[in-house]
Amino acid sequence: MKLAIAALLVGSAAAFAPTASFGVHNSALNMATEAATEKAFAKLPATVKPGVVTGQALVDLLDAAKEQGYAIPGVNIVGSNSINACMEAAAKYGGPIMVTFSKGGGQFIAGKSLNNDADQASIAGTIAGARHVHEVAKLYGVPVVLHTDHCQKAWLPWIDGLLAASEEHYAKEGVPLFSSHM
Repeated sequence: MKLAIAALLVGSAAAFAPTASFGVHNSALNMATEAATEKAFAKLPATVKPGVVTGQALVDLLDAAKEQGYAIPGVNIVGSNSINACMEAAAKYGGPIMVTFSKGGGQFIAGKSLNNDADQASIAGTIAGARHVHEVAKLYGVPVVLHTDHCQKAWLPWIDGLLAASEEHYAKEGVPLFSSHM
């Protein structure tokens, strides 16, 4: 079991290594030549800035990834520590990152001991995590796609709560709370 966990952690961390070579020659996190020692962002569209990427900037980022042949790493998170680790890795090795929230991850952020009968803990935790990303992503200097993970029909109340929060956020801030929902 310990070996399996170690292999998973090493494999996940290797995706951010500048010399990782899993048969992929182009990635947003691996566009530097071996001689370069500084971070190397893929050539990003002018509309894509550090912080949460939404709207036309998101479309431009996804189009650029497709045209340049790289994937944007996406990581399911369960707390501010994993959120920060993703953004730190993206900043260190160069590239955008996709921070993905699941219903369970949202509940974990709020606190697993909270009552979640009506998804209130999952909703509150996911919103708290998204707000955290909005507050610190620019400080890391990386573009972040803020995304929700799979949602089966039974979980639609969770998504409904996030959509309502996003509408409130948009009314106050002029931008959506999330980049996209799955």
